[in-house]
Amino acid sequence: MTADAAAEWTPLCAPMRVAVDAAQAARYAREIGADPSAAPLSFPAVWLAQPVLRAAIAQICEEADAVPVHEAQRFQYAAPLTLGAHYELAVALRREEKPPRLVLQATVTTPEGAPVGRCETTLRIVPRAGLPKKDAA
Repeated sequence: MTADAAAEWTPLCAPMRVAVDAAQAARYAREIGADPSAAPLSFPAVWLAQPVLRAAIAQICEEADAVPVHEAQRFQYAAPLTLGAHYELAVALRREEKPPRLVLQATVTTPEGAPVGRCETTLRIVPRAGLPKKDAA
């Protein structure tokens, strides 16, 4: 087993209450070309854009003098998301070194704790030193 495979998950923030707002889900569905009458399977990506999560990722990248680049996303469900429903979202982070990545694992449960789904998002951490400069065109 590699060191990356053995890396531990660390909670990124306290679990938070989220909701499938029907209007927001419909807008998101239209943007991705999905049926606006149901919550798209990828809707939890909206929750991963919460300010507390973005700030934590930004802090990690700032410390590494790097930028995050979306690499992959995976969704698994035990039950469908319901428009108007509230859920608990717990997000944990694992760092990988080769190549440098942040992997976020979001677990979605009902307020009573019943499993609903899991979302995993992989962000490649790209050092700023390797990026072209704005003035270099």
